[in-house]
Parts: sequence; C-alpha cells; structure tokens
Amino acid sequence: MMRRAKILEAAIEGKDITKAAIETGLSPKTAASQASKILHDPITQRAFQMILAERGVTDEFLAQKIRGLLDAKQTLYFQKDGIITDSREIEALETQRKTAELVAKLKGHLREQSQLDVNIGLMALVVSAVRGVTDDDVYDV
Repeated sequence: MMRRAKILEAAIEGKDITKAAIETGLSPKTAASQASKILHDPITQRAFQMILAERGVTDEFLAQKIRGLLDAKQTLYFQKDGIITDSREIEALETQRKTAELVAKLKGHLREQSQLDVNIGLMALVVSAVRGVTDDDVYDV
C-alpha cells in the first residue's frame, strides 16, 4: 500500500515515476513496468479519482478548463527603446492545437503508443489546472 501511495504521489506531483518506484524498493530493471501496472490498477485509479474529487476537480471543472484552452489567446507586446508601444491579442494556436489533440485522444479518436503516457499527461494537465500552472509547463512533462 505504501509503494502504491508513493508512486501515485510522484505521478500527481509530476515527478519521475520510475525513480519513485526504485525508491520504494522495486528493481531498477523492472521498476518502469511495475510502476505502470500499479498506476493502471483499478485501486490506484479509484484513489486518484478520490484525490481529484477532494480537490474539487470534477468533470464540469475539467470541461470548463479544456473549453478555455480551446479558445486560448495570447498577448504580444511591441516595444521601442525598452518602452511598450503596442500590444495585440492573437489566437494561441499551439495551446489550442495541443488541447484539441488531448481532447481527441480522450475521446478515443487518437491513440497513444503508450497508455501510461496518456494517463501521466492527463494527470499533469489536471494537476496544473488545479495549481494554475501555464500550459507551457504542462506540456514540458
């Protein structure tokens, strides 16, 4: 149980899961595959869902965050001699593209090579939404 909790906490915090698995005593040769099994276990999945619910991350919350990212904008600032002279709001196309790709994957329209990558990416997105991290930080995971 302690091993599962440490690996789940590492995933939630965006830490290296294989490293966390090794720290719990798993063999370095098999830590990645064993951690994957632990993360896919229904008990772990329910624990993760409970953690999200406790932190107010509902399906409605996620839908609102995703909707906002699909319409994301960014502001460009123009300067001369160190003084901002103009600004323009434009579509944040890369953020919109990545969000649309994530939605397509979540809806089953695109398949990842590794289901673990999708789960960890989704966990990172959820954690960043809760913490207010920028989308650049999310996709660097």
